[in-house]
Amino acid sequence: MTGPDHPTPAGGSRPEQPTRNPHYPMPLEIAKAVYDRFADNDIDGFLSLCSPGIHWVVNGPASLEKCRTYQGIGGVREFLAILNRTWRFTAFAPREFIADRDQVVVLGEEEGHDASSNEPFRNRWAHVFTIRDGQVVAFREFLCHWQGSESPPPMKWSPGED
Repeated sequence: MTGPDHPTPAGGSRPEQPTRNPHYPMPLEIAKAVYDRFADNDIDGFLSLCSPGIHWVVNGPASLEKCRTYQGIGGVREFLAILNRTWRFTAFAPREFIADRDQVVVLGEEEGHDASSNEPFRNRWAHVFTIRDGQVVAFREFLCHWQGSESPPPMKWSPGED
């Protein structure tokens, strides 16, 4: 960390800040649009927000088919097809958005059931978007997954929540 209270390391320089093109929406707006398009099942609209060379990674249990690396629009289509084939969502909720320059971190949760076994699941996740020139160039998901009778520990999403 550098700045008035955190000087630049001796002989070093501050990392260059990415410049934002004012002709494109803010990264936070793009990230929110991704979730809106997902909720509306607007796959073409969803993919239009992704860069052709997008790098998409889902970190989670190896037992889940979706947990791997995908490359490009074709890879994101493959991810969405796997999701559509394997899970049925009953709830999907981005809860908190944290934006810093071209990065947006979203914390959320989802519930549903496995399409083949009908076994219920509950997930909590962190999604990390890198957005440049109005498109998502990288997406990383960090997934906590509970299935069957397993359940996540109680958690308040905001300090005032009961």
